[in-house]
Amino acid sequence: MPRLYFEWQRPPDSYCKDLDSNRIETDCSQTALTGRLGGLLREASERSRRLGRPVLASFTEPIPLADPVTVFGNAAGLTRDRLLWSQPDSGFSLIGAGIAQVFESGGPHRFSQTAAAWDALCSNALIESAPQAPVAGPFIIGGFSFDEENPAGTAWPGYPGGRMVLPRVCVSGMRGGSWLTLNAVLRPGVSAEQEAAEIVRLRGALTAVAAYPNGHTAPGRPSISELRPAAQWRDEVAAATQAVRRGELRKVVLARAVTLRAGHPFDSLAALRRLAAGYPTCITFAVANGERCFLGATPERLLRVVNGEVRTTCLAGSYPRGTGDDADRRLAAELLADPKERNEHALVRSALVDALGAFCDRLERPEAPSVLKLPNVQHLCTPISGRVAAGQSVLRIVERLHPTPSVGGEPRAVALRFIREREQLDRGWYAGPVGWVDHKGEGEFAVAIRAALLHGGEAILYAGCGIVADSDPDREFAESCIKLTPMLTALGAG
Repeated sequence: MPRLYFEWQRPPDSYCKDLDSNRIETDCSQTALTGRLGGLLREASERSRRLGRPVLASFTEPIPLADPVTVFGNAAGLTRDRLLWSQPDSGFSLIGAGIAQVFESGGPHRFSQTAAAWDALCSNALIESAPQAPVAGPFIIGGFSFDEENPAGTAWPGYPGGRMVLPRVCVSGMRGGSWLTLNAVLRPGVSAEQEAAEIVRLRGALTAVAAYPNGHTAPGRPSISELRPAAQWRDEVAAATQAVRRGELRKVVLARAVTLRAGHPFDSLAALRRLAAGYPTCITFAVANGERCFLGATPERLLRVVNGEVRTTCLAGSYPRGTGDDADRRLAAELLADPKERNEHALVRSALVDALGAFCDRLERPEAPSVLKLPNVQHLCTPISGRVAAGQSVLRIVERLHPTPSVGGEPRAVALRFIREREQLDRGWYAGPVGWVDHKGEGEFAVAIRAALLHGGEAILYAGCGIVADSDPDREFAESCIKLTPMLTALGAG
């Protein structure tokens, strides 16, 4: 079962002074338990005492329009745990700060275990939501590792097999409006006054005019090095190609990683702003845990469930962009006609359709893929939609889908075994699912690709390529370099 724990963290006095300098009219030392929030917390405290179990209280109110990256940065001085999910082209964003409760899990059933624990907490919740908010009520947000059977290395402390956070304070935005959601888990022996005090402190900081820098370009270009020699990676691609030709598997995805080092801490806010501006159709995400931050801009939606409707995207098969319109159209036509890329795409599409069929009453998808164009690469793309059967949770569907052949391979078990034996890379959360779930079990997850793990002046960047029978090691290496470009550019090493 998931491990649950809670955070109580008082901000440093210096930060309270910073808030005063920004004219935040919140007392950092005392909080009067009044108004609708106070009444809700008192009611949850009484219900918890009566039931003898934790009770979630959640309150949502509109706030002035907030910039998601600025809010994410403002929380840095208050809490170790900050989370960001942003879709710049639609204007949708979610930011979480602090912990009301966290669900940590491991093993092959970590998704459904988290879903069951979250459902149990929501079963007696007191929720005062705003129907016009993009997410009406409380939500958990976080992510999961790529492969639980691959032992974690030293780079990923704080990022276990599964970690979904119910933030104390959340800001949700949709073009034209922002809303603040305040969460507390009341339990016997914990006063409503104590919970209210921490919530009000965080609320004051997150609704402030930027109290911390918005991100800047630091001088100097980071150095770059391969985590594993490039020649060895090409050799593994050749070995994977031979395994496919022998019929041992149909596809396997091999990832490589590079390390950036700088003489200063990497600026996650500057990186997030560059990613959002450069890749507005992608999902920009960040999961900060203490001194580490896992962030990226992924084009691959794993799953979205809203109002009973499920949507996903099959994204597999890649070509570079052309240097001009004519060259770009020629490359797109070649991508659509390339047997190797079409075969890779068909494998992923078939696996998605088969997995979703167990949860959906109907599925719709076009007969042939189209081309999704990003600034540095173009992909074969097939949208898939359907109607989810009653009573299903997005997390339980994710458990069935992950890992798709786009990041693992086919057959799944054989491909994962090949990756564990030959890749020699601790993926951690790279290529795992990141996303959010609301109190009704609906939400959205993406595949954490085009991503990097930051820790001070070091960053590890990841990219993967799907290997099939016609793969060429040099061409796959070139494709992986293209896929590293977004994060290299965002971190000042483009």
